[in-house]
Amino acid sequence: MEPLNVGFLLYPGCTLMDFAGAVQVFSSAVGKFKTFIVSEEKAITTTEGLTVLSDYSLDLYPAIDVLFIPGGGDQGVIAAMNNSKVLDFINTVSPKCQWRGSVCTGAFILAASGILKNCKATTYWSLLPVLDRLSGKLNLEVPQNSYPRYLIDIKSKLFTGGGISSSLDLALELVKVICGTTVAEQTQLFIQYQPQPPVDSGDPAHAPQNVLDSVTQMEQDFIAAMNGEVDVLLKK
Repeated sequence: MEPLNVGFLLYPGCTLMDFAGAVQVFSSAVGKFKTFIVSEEKAITTTEGLTVLSDYSLDLYPAIDVLFIPGGGDQGVIAAMNNSKVLDFINTVSPKCQWRGSVCTGAFILAASGILKNCKATTYWSLLPVLDRLSGKLNLEVPQNSYPRYLIDIKSKLFTGGGISSSLDLALELVKVICGTTVAEQTQLFIQYQPQPPVDSGDPAHAPQNVLDSVTQMEQDFIAAMNGEVDVLLKK
């Protein structure tokens, strides 16, 4: 088949690994995908302080077969949620895509556009209760007491992922769904992706209580800010 165009919609304050991990996976499925960045600005500074250059603007870009929206910090995500040009782009591109979705807090941008609805959906672990507040309005099925690294809704052709490093698993699962198990296995081997982390606290269900409490406390301002944006969405 012809390579599918995977367009990554970036914005100031997005998170590097949210898109970089997925770019690596798609690019390593040799001949199956072509990846590129689309953004309103030419230069985008990530939450890590690195600046990347986009390939295309929101006004001029190739056909997009897979639309991928990364998450980011609260200021970047909230700005994107309220950026009419970004939301218009999502709504213009989405009907023409074979797949569209997000990873991490990108789910809230997709929700603000109105595209994330009538499906299973996940996001960064500490923000699952915030996303769940939109379940009635958008008919979402949000995980309760579990923290999936990805969810693929075959019927609606929507995908969502957990936080940051989940972009690797999400992209690899999309490669498997689109291209088959063998291509996914080849891709996994090519990037030597066989995670065996030196600690086992990457999921809230595994993290020691003191670690969970400390990280949750660190994120209180982020959670409050996103709850405020959800309040706005619920009133629309």
